[in-house]
Amino acid sequence: MRWGLASADAQPQPEDILIAWLLWLPRNADVAKAAADEVARMDKRPSLSGGAIRLRELLLQLIDGAGLPKYGRA
Repeated sequence: MRWGLASADAQPQPEDILIAWLLWLPRNADVAKAAADEVARMDKRPSLSGGAIRLRELLLQLIDGAGLPKYGRA
């Protein structure tokens, strides 16, 4: 994981996106349910980039930690 300032043309890291997403959630949000919703939305896409795949893995870890059903992707 890289920390620090990114150059203007750099893509945000999946971990940075996850932190921003977590901070964006309402105070009493069900984080695992929200993560499951995001994974379901991502799974509707025909393909994902490397960063999106990593972000999906991080979201699945949130779901797994809460004991919700896992989502599979072929």
